[in-house]
Amino acid sequence: MGPERCLLCGAIIPEGSQVCPVCMSEYGPAELEPEQELRDIAEVLKITANTDRNIQNSMEAILRIADRLERKKRNAAAGKEV
Repeated sequence: MGPERCLLCGAIIPEGSQVCPVCMSEYGPAELEPEQELRDIAEVLKITANTDRNIQNSMEAILRIADRLERKKRNAAAGKEV
């Protein structure tokens, strides 16, 4: 197994990294909304949700949190428009 490489440009990177410093500064961190990040986590948990009730409960709780965050954001935006 060879050295780890940047996912974007293929440059050799330190172990444990996914992106090289040049690409990191060029592209910056992804600007994901918190509710989208929670939905992504729930998608990962869904893989094993049928085999473990605790994981299924966790996934459902994460989706409820994401929905609440989304509603708060919509309500705040509606309040600003008025």
